[in-house]
Amino acid sequence: MRRPLLPALLAVVLALCGLAALNAPATAQSSPRSAIFGGGPFYADGQAVMNTLRASGFTTVILWSIHVHPNGDLYYNDILLVQNGRYVGDAGWPARLRTLKQAPTSVNRIEVSIGAWAVPDWENISKLISSQGTGSSSILYRNFQALKTATGADAINNDDESFYQVAPTAAFARMAAGLGYSKFTFAPYTNQSFWASLKNNLGAAMVDRVYLQGYAGGAGNNPATWNQALGMKVDPGLWSKHGSGCTAGDSPATVQSRMRSWKGSAGIVGGFMWLYDDMKKCSAQGTAAQYASAIRNGVS
Repeated sequence: MRRPLLPALLAVVLALCGLAALNAPATAQSSPRSAIFGGGPFYADGQAVMNTLRASGFTTVILWSIHVHPNGDLYYNDILLVQNGRYVGDAGWPARLRTLKQAPTSVNRIEVSIGAWAVPDWENISKLISSQGTGSSSILYRNFQALKTATGADAINNDDESFYQVAPTAAFARMAAGLGYSKFTFAPYTNQSFWASLKNNLGAAMVDRVYLQGYAGGAGNNPATWNQALGMKVDPGLWSKHGSGCTAGDSPATVQSRMRSWKGSAGIVGGFMWLYDDMKKCSAQGTAAQYASAIRNGVS
C-alpha cells in the first residue's frame, strides 16, 4: 500500500532532526560540566579564540591567572588590567569576553583565577586586607569591582599554592561575593586540611566546585579521598599534551580513560583541562573540542 505523503514527509523530517542532534556540538544545557584554564591566548588572540571556546563543548572558561601586586594593581599574567579602581587593559577585551555566553555556545560560566606556583598573590591580598580592610574604599574592593565589570566573571577561583591562611582568604571571598562573584572555587594540589577548613568556613553555597589538580605536584591525588575530606564531589583535572615535541601530558584518549576511571571510583560529575595555551601549541595532539569531548564521554 502506498504510504500517505504527509506522514512520510514527517518521518523524514524527524529522522533528519535526530541525525542533526547526534552530530550537533554539545551545549551548556546538555553537557556535563567541564572547565578549561587558559592564559595569554584568552587575552591576545582576539575574537577567534572566543569562537573556538564557544564551539568547544567546554562549559566553564577560567582566566588564569590574575596576579595581585603589593599596591593592589591587578595583572593578567604580565599585563596590567586594573589600577586605582579602573580597567586599563585592552579596550576590546570585555566585549569579546561577553560573546562567550552568546548562543550558540557551550560556555555558561566564566571564572577569574588568582594565584599560581611561586607567586605572592594571596600574601599580598592578606597584607592589603590588614592595612585597608575590604570595605568599598579599599583598593581590593575597587579593583575587583572593576575586574568584575570588565570580565563579567561569575566566580573567583583560588589557585593558592603557598599561603594557606583561612581567615584572610575567607574575608576576601566574602568581599568578592558582595561584588557579584557569586561563587568561590578551589584549585588545590595539596594541603587537604586547609581546603577543608576554608570550605567549612565559607559553606557549600559559596564553594560549589573544586578543581582538583591531577597532574604535576598533584599527580597522585585521589578524587575519592578529596570528596570525603571536602564533603562534595571534586572535578579532577589533567594536563593536555605539552612540552618539547608535545610528548608530555595526556591525549584526549587518555583523558577520557582516566575520567571514566574516576567516574567509577569517585563518582565524579565533571572535570577540567590545563592548559589551553598548550593545546594551541600542540593542536595536532588534541584540540579544545577533542579534550572537552573526552571529559564529557568520560563522566557521562
